[in-house]
Amino acid sequence: MGAFVRNCRLCKQPMESSPFMLCKTCLVERDSVRSYIAKRPHVSLKEIADSTNVPYEKVRNMVNLGVSIGKENGTQVH
Repeated sequence: MGAFVRNCRLCKQPMESSPFMLCKTCLVERDSVRSYIAKRPHVSLKEIADSTNVPYEKVRNMVNLGVSIGKENGTQVH
């Protein structure tokens, strides 16, 4: 029986089944964004994208999909 394949929630690329809804690349990028926001709360999406080298659309999609990027510590992104 073959491996179960699904699409990453952010980039929509096929990935092997895992307990995460994101592929390995998107998980790393999400962690980079979370780290940046933790150090610099109340930043714009453009500033996050520029500083982390994560594409703006992907950062925006993280927010739109409710991917946890800073909500646990009360950080707001605009």
